[in-house]
Amino acid sequence: MALPFDYLDSMAWSIVISAVLLGIAALRLPYKASKNSTDEEGKNLRIGLAIALGASGFYLFITGIAISLTWPFATSGGLYNILFGGAASLGGLALLATSVTLFLNGSLGAISYFAAVVGLYLVVDVYAIMSYGLTRADTRIIAMLAYLSAAVASFVSVPATHSDNKWLRRLFAVFAFLFALGWLVEAALFTWGHLAPPPPAA
Repeated sequence: MALPFDYLDSMAWSIVISAVLLGIAALRLPYKASKNSTDEEGKNLRIGLAIALGASGFYLFITGIAISLTWPFATSGGLYNILFGGAASLGGLALLATSVTLFLNGSLGAISYFAAVVGLYLVVDVYAIMSYGLTRADTRIIAMLAYLSAAVASFVSVPATHSDNKWLRRLFAVFAFLFALGWLVEAALFTWGHLAPPPPAA
């Protein structure tokens, strides 16, 4: 049975928060791929980022699972459960894994492989949105760009976490902030649309 409320908007804002945090981490965290850990002077930032990413990832994972299980979208065969719930739950898991890894000061390289697979999932989502005309027609391009920018950031995370090259980290940060921008537009549209008062009763 579908829940009587819609939290897609708060999920989208959580994605924006996560993308901004990932961009900040790439630019400011003294992570050394050669040592598979963060230098000691970055400890406070590392722990703070770990907690913030963990909170956002947990929320996305829980709400993604809730959408997958409780929003049957029966008239559409459940496809939006996959489009929204699947992406949120997988992305939330990747963020939770990143959070734990940062907290324990472990290697981000393995997490980047996880993220890359999530990126492939998002690419399939983008292709489905385009092929099947999913989401609202007037915001479809925005939805595709939001999913695609997240996918590209996921792919770039692999070289960015396996090298000490600062330009690769900066490139990842650029895509993370683009990812944040795409989802910021989606989040604002969700919130604006969901706050619209219901039409008066006939």
